[in-house]
Amino acid sequence: MTDESKAEDLFFEADNLIDDNKIKEAKEVLLDLLNEYPDYGRAHNHLGWLYSVKFNNHTKAKEHLELALKFSPDYQGVYANYAYLLLEMNKYDELINFGKKYADKGVADAGTIYNKMAQAFELKGEYLEAHKYYKLAVKGAINNQFMEELYASINRLKSKMNIFQKLSLINKI
Repeated sequence: MTDESKAEDLFFEADNLIDDNKIKEAKEVLLDLLNEYPDYGRAHNHLGWLYSVKFNNHTKAKEHLELALKFSPDYQGVYANYAYLLLEMNKYDELINFGKKYADKGVADAGTIYNKMAQAFELKGEYLEAHKYYKLAVKGAINNQFMEELYASINRLKSKMNIFQKLSLINKI
């Protein structure tokens, strides 16, 4: 068995454990995998996701997701996971810069990245920029439920705007 094949087998074992909600076991398999293959980016992604979503350890999550970006820059899932994490950590400017760097590169789900950027702008109180990125997210969306969420976000955003901000949207049409 080649090293690559062994690493993939361990990765898929961890992935299946996650699917079966055996989180602790999956974490151990991923840590074992990374101990032997420290540059296996997809394992860093999954471990980063676990640390973020299941263990609420944002510091470790960020570390692993950044390693996933470094070692597996073509692995699409890591971009969304990292954007979600940055928003959850209130790292709005970092998220916006990240999104500007990767959203249009073709490796990330642009709709998701733009949506997270829009949320960051909204939380910063920069409503016109948020509106711009929600609209970009709509252009990249193909899922009906996601589209509904985006339109709901746009309507929520408009309710936060003052009259001059709303008028500036009309003037852009």
